[in-house]
Amino acid sequence: MPNPALAVVARQAIVDASKNVVAYELLYRGTETAAVADPADAERATLEVIANAVLEIGLDRLSPDLPVHINYPHDLLVKRVVPPVFPQRVVIEVLESVRADAEVIAGIKALRAKGHLIALDDFSPSVTDMKLLEHADMVKLDLSQHTPEVFDELAKDLKKRGLRLIAERVETIEAFDRCVALGFDGFQGFFLQHPKTFSARPIPSNQLGALRIVSLLQKEDAEVADVERLVAHDLGLSYRVLRCINSSYYGFSKKVDSIRQAVMILGFERLRQLCALVALRELGDRPATVFVDAMTRARFCEQLGPLRGVRDTAALFIMGLFSTLDVLTGMSMRDVLKELPLSEELEEALLTHQGMMGSVLREVIAYERGGWQPTAFRGIKPEAMQAIYVEAVEWAEAAHRAISQ
Repeated sequence: MPNPALAVVARQAIVDASKNVVAYELLYRGTETAAVADPADAERATLEVIANAVLEIGLDRLSPDLPVHINYPHDLLVKRVVPPVFPQRVVIEVLESVRADAEVIAGIKALRAKGHLIALDDFSPSVTDMKLLEHADMVKLDLSQHTPEVFDELAKDLKKRGLRLIAERVETIEAFDRCVALGFDGFQGFFLQHPKTFSARPIPSNQLGALRIVSLLQKEDAEVADVERLVAHDLGLSYRVLRCINSSYYGFSKKVDSIRQAVMILGFERLRQLCALVALRELGDRPATVFVDAMTRARFCEQLGPLRGVRDTAALFIMGLFSTLDVLTGMSMRDVLKELPLSEELEEALLTHQGMMGSVLREVIAYERGGWQPTAFRGIKPEAMQAIYVEAVEWAEAAHRAISQ
């Protein structure tokens, strides 16, 4: 049985004629030990690959600076599911079973209009709908599916059409040299690299909360402030949004650690796609109290920060929220932060509780544990501190109810 605590994806390199890696194909795996993909539901398998790659494992880890290929069955083409990353980095591979009906063609055109390249997987004239060639940028030919004569003729015909060719199942040096001579652009197979499996433990998220954001983003009058509030109140989702925006797939030189800034950079469309993926994940396996505690700390930091001279309340909220990630993931905070680039100040606060922001977190944790000293916040009275904490608890509980209803 698949391990629900792990997100798993395999990748296999695609190389050029000089055997330099130029892209990776991302492959579904039900478990860490599975050697091949055996999904009962092709649509679900692709969604798992996208969600695990983008949201859990991280595209920077799977394919730093290189494009990735992802298989698309009929239903996802019709639904026009778009990965929430720059389209120039994702090649959509249309499965050989897909028929070129009007809905599929419309879906492919929409993906190409976004900037995605389209590849036809396991191409064969006897199986592939030939109408799809008019809408493809590249074709993948499996050496094991054709006689040498048929393979050579197919390659020559497809090259005349101006299509880029990728050879699959390249298992020997002789097969590689033959495909090079035929003018293939890419090569994939066990001779070059066996698939490598990657895994990560998913961070919990509120599925209903993600769906509420998807719903809000559908509205023409949606306000950035409302979206920011809902994203910030969901620990798992805010983690994913910041991790996504800080990946090399967006290429920003300055780290983004504000939810508002991330929402504005991503835009509503990509954020809606990301939230839809989160909603499809079955991650709601933690007690509600865990999330309430995390939001309480976030609100507490946000409210107390200005009393220590910290004016960036958005960063304070994220600091408080993310300070519980080690407990939720079972990983050390240092390992968690390796997967989520943040500003040096925020990272220092989370790791060492040092700096101006770190001092706020340190005192908040001390208060939670009953070890707070009245002089810590410039003479604030204990009863005032208690009032702020109670307000934070009430706010967190109300926010959780609002998101979950």
